[in-house]
Amino acid sequence: MNPGKLIHLLYQTTRAISQGLNQMLVPYELYSSEWSIIMAIKELGPISQIALANYLNIEPGAISKSVVRLEQKEFVERKTGNDKREKKVFLTAKALSQYPIWEKVIDNQRQAILADLSEEKQNELYIMLQSIYSNSQKHKI
Repeated sequence: MNPGKLIHLLYQTTRAISQGLNQMLVPYELYSSEWSIIMAIKELGPISQIALANYLNIEPGAISKSVVRLEQKEFVERKTGNDKREKKVFLTAKALSQYPIWEKVIDNQRQAILADLSEEKQNELYIMLQSIYSNSQKHKI
């Protein structure tokens, strides 16, 4: 197998998933990139933008722009943490009330995408993707 073709297909697959999710989230005025941030904050609790960028493997500038958009939508707010120089990003009550609705939409998309794969095949894919991800982290420049 040509590694270039394989990685290209992986990129195309993730982009197609993201585009489909963006379409499903239009009624909720949310993008898949914003969902990633919201989900991370929900899982990890209040977090600095730098820690969020590191966790999601996204450039700090892109995180900053998304956080500003999420603040404008009143889904997140930034508050000063223990260290006065650092602000933590929190989910608002509005986001927390919408979270189960968004989560259901996203879960429906994920189930539809994986419908043709048995649980065994999904587990195999998960292990392969973990390996690819691990190798990509080792070879960052």
